[in-house]
Amino acid sequence: MDTEKSDKRAQRFFRRLRLTFLIVFLMLSTALGILHQYSQATKPVGVDALDPFGGIESAITLIVSGKMLAKIAWSSFILLFATLIAALLFRRVFCGKICAFGALQELFGKLGKAIFKRRLEAPRAIDKPARFLKYLVLAAVVTLSAATAELFIRPYDPWAAYHHLLSSELISGFLVGLILLGVSLAGSLLYDRFFCKYLCPMGGFLGLINRLGWFRVKSNEATCTHCYACDKACPVKNTLIVGGPKKGAISSFAVLGITLGIYFAVLGISTATGGFEWTVKPLGQTVKESRGFDTEQIKDAAHKEGSGFDTEAVRDFVREKLGK
Repeated sequence: MDTEKSDKRAQRFFRRLRLTFLIVFLMLSTALGILHQYSQATKPVGVDALDPFGGIESAITLIVSGKMLAKIAWSSFILLFATLIAALLFRRVFCGKICAFGALQELFGKLGKAIFKRRLEAPRAIDKPARFLKYLVLAAVVTLSAATAELFIRPYDPWAAYHHLLSSELISGFLVGLILLGVSLAGSLLYDRFFCKYLCPMGGFLGLINRLGWFRVKSNEATCTHCYACDKACPVKNTLIVGGPKKGAISSFAVLGITLGIYFAVLGISTATGGFEWTVKPLGQTVKESRGFDTEQIKDAAHKEGSGFDTEAVRDFVREKLGK
């Protein structure tokens, strides 16, 4: 059967464009994390307020116990809302085109390929059952969050540990998360997106709603040569396509553009209307509004929904007030 080759130049351009956006999101997230730790003026919200998975934990906890999790802001629900819209259109598009931690793993993957000259693939007998681990992690995290009314995943979250690499709280508060961060990045040197594939609870959640996605990657039987190379890069033009339930297809560029448009629109509208807060009030102002200075009031103010303050911020505030 005669087949026309795919436009490899266009494929390479798309891959570079997608990775460029991922790197931008990673750099932006990293910058916000550093400013949250060290800014003495306007302090951006912490990593907990910029994580859509926190919205899942808090929603389930709210249903079960009627309480919001500490350190969760409305921004987590807003990001979750945008992620769900994107998922209902393009399934797990968040993972490959938005997730900053996924971008970090991809960069380590490229570094690993440069060092070892190839990527390893786990044996199917190990890889397939290991992929179910993320569903067990998801079940454990949401169950324990609901039971404790706390953001249970926080000390064990490698992404939270990444955002506290320069914090004195790193070892005391995120030791397990730091270990998982090291394992995830070391694993990504050899295997594609190690944490995403096997341990990510957000990936597990999106996997559960995967079948609801309107568009999905599928093969065009009219041109498919059944070479089984789809997981790498199909060489035949218009064969591996993103299509809906009916005939027709949408380009990868359109998927990327629509996905970015969804997030920019949701964040833009929610920011303009005051629903999405990018900064936190100084702890002194928060405590002052609570009309007190005893330790319990400081603790309550610091752990107020969406405050974003951690233990280190409370200690610094107390030292400043006591002149020590």
